[in-house]
Amino acid sequence: MIRVDAAHVLRGLDVVDPQGERIGKVREVWTDADSGRALWAWVDIGFLGRHHAFVPLSDAVVVPEHLSVSVPTEVVADAPGVTPTGDTMADEEEGALAAYYRAGVAS
Repeated sequence: MIRVDAAHVLRGLDVVDPQGERIGKVREVWTDADSGRALWAWVDIGFLGRHHAFVPLSDAVVVPEHLSVSVPTEVVADAPGVTPTGDTMADEEEGALAAYYRAGVAS
């Protein structure tokens, strides 16, 4: 579990999938104010980082020079588009992302 007080370290790190394929770079981290857990990384993906996707941090591990996540690049690339407002995400959007990743990781 990545805690809020360590979340700032993630910004700017490369994100890699379980096969070691680069997904993108962490732009921002969304945390749960109640538990202090870092929940989502907003990652710049695609050519020149012009696209963005949220990636779950539930099983993420910080290793030297990058952040390793448990979801494949293809699953991240097809994630529902969510554009946060400031530092918040609507509950419905977060619910849709969570459901998508549960289904995508399970398949």
